[in-house]
Amino acid sequence: MGPGRPKARLALDITWLGHAAFRVKSGTSSVLMDPFTKSLGLQIPPQHALASVVTVSSDAPHQSAVDAVAEDAPPVVFRGPGEYEAAGVRLKAIRTSRHSAEPDEEATNIVFLLDTEGILVCHLGDPNRLLTNKEIEDLGSPQVLLLPIGSKEGLSPGDAVEMVNSISPKIVVPMLFAHPGNKAELREASDFLKELGAKAPEVLPRLSVTRGTLPEETQLVMLQPAGKPL
Repeated sequence: MGPGRPKARLALDITWLGHAAFRVKSGTSSVLMDPFTKSLGLQIPPQHALASVVTVSSDAPHQSAVDAVAEDAPPVVFRGPGEYEAAGVRLKAIRTSRHSAEPDEEATNIVFLLDTEGILVCHLGDPNRLLTNKEIEDLGSPQVLLLPIGSKEGLSPGDAVEMVNSISPKIVVPMLFAHPGNKAELREASDFLKELGAKAPEVLPRLSVTRGTLPEETQLVMLQPAGKPL
């Protein structure tokens, strides 16, 4: 590579493990987001349990199972707001609110932004309200939005659509909706699709994208959960 020549961008591979869990991999770096416990009814396959970095958006058991990561290579774990860099990836975390079982308490939801290979990926966690204009501005125009669409205590289908319109990502990947093996009480994806006015696209095993292959208009990508039913 000659001097001054820009570094070649690698593909970003995004695998949905089920529920709110994703593995985002590029080159030798991998980030596991919101790993779940086996009590959810699913198991993270060994090949996806390898991670350099783990992000945890809340203390909900099915979004904070750091023990699900392979023990032979302990990852760096991020749980709170701030700006971080580890294993070749940059992360920004923003605190919002989410539903709490205690009426007088407001639990924490952390929105994580992963910046790697020239692509900004936003994992919204499970907020129970629309993000404020300031919070949306803080996101910094992510190209890929991992969007909760079926949480009964989180965003409604209409709220989820409003988040898409407010954030204007290039790719929307739904999460936190009812799917085989998942024992959590979640809405079906069809409720969101109806509100969005879209037909269900072909389900893909994973999303592989580079900055150069990002679509011009917002595209909905449905992924098949890689988590194996127990």
